[in-house]
Amino acid sequence: MADRKQNPWFVLIRRVLFRVAFAIFILIEVVVWMLLLWGISSLIPEDNFVVGGILVALFFKGLFPIGAVSYLLFQRMTHVLSVLSESERWLAERQDADPRRIKRRKLLRRWAVWTPALSVLFFCLFLDRTLPPLTHILHPNYGRLGAYRVSLPLDWTVIFGEPDPGGKRDRSYFYANRWRGMLRSGIDEYIGRKPSMTSSSLSCFSSRPDEFNGFSSSANPSRPVATGTYSMDNVTLTCEESVSRYPGSADEARVVSCVTPKRDFYCTLSLGGDEEVSEFYGVVQGIKRTK
Repeated sequence: MADRKQNPWFVLIRRVLFRVAFAIFILIEVVVWMLLLWGISSLIPEDNFVVGGILVALFFKGLFPIGAVSYLLFQRMTHVLSVLSESERWLAERQDADPRRIKRRKLLRRWAVWTPALSVLFFCLFLDRTLPPLTHILHPNYGRLGAYRVSLPLDWTVIFGEPDPGGKRDRSYFYANRWRGMLRSGIDEYIGRKPSMTSSSLSCFSSRPDEFNGFSSSANPSRPVATGTYSMDNVTLTCEESVSRYPGSADEARVVSCVTPKRDFYCTLSLGGDEEVSEFYGVVQGIKRTK
């Protein structure tokens, strides 16, 4: 029996089986956490996207303590084996006579330690480029607004929305933003220059015609610039481009609003530059009607 325990193949198989069993244990923890949140969501009598978003955020936040506790438990259960394996690795490195191999191994470890921190740093520095695709993943159904389907470019950040993939709600919508030059604007602020960051907002709504109150050119004290009609497959939108001035300020805001003849769907772009406006019309021309 002692010879069997000293057999390197037996030791390897035992370590692999232990790690597989521990991975299954972590998976069970995650499943139990999901079931707990699902039980909480089942107590809510109707669909609520705000509560749903909170539960999704709690799920991802719960993964951190689960991982931390599992790591501490794993370290405690494998403390003796880890000491033995570390001593064997240290002795093997001492016997290695190739200095270039030792140097490459140390460089690889150094990069392995710094790669997560550098990844987070670059993600935060270029937040206006890295955050938008992530929000599209977190809001996969943002553009399914009843009988209409809207698709945004990946550099637009989906802020919030209540989609309606099944067409069962009286009202559905989403909000999106695009920020440009966040890093450059931070540098400008630091050296005393005027911040150069630009921000545009876009919103689309779908509702019953009798509940529609979002588009009204007479209620908008702005200067009309252009008006046009776009006809796609089963969708016709009348768009009005205008310029309004902030109260007490010389700055002007550019607004583009598009609405269907039945007034059951509309989209609005605010504070958009030339590039955002042209891209907004591209988004409008890509709107589809599914019902």
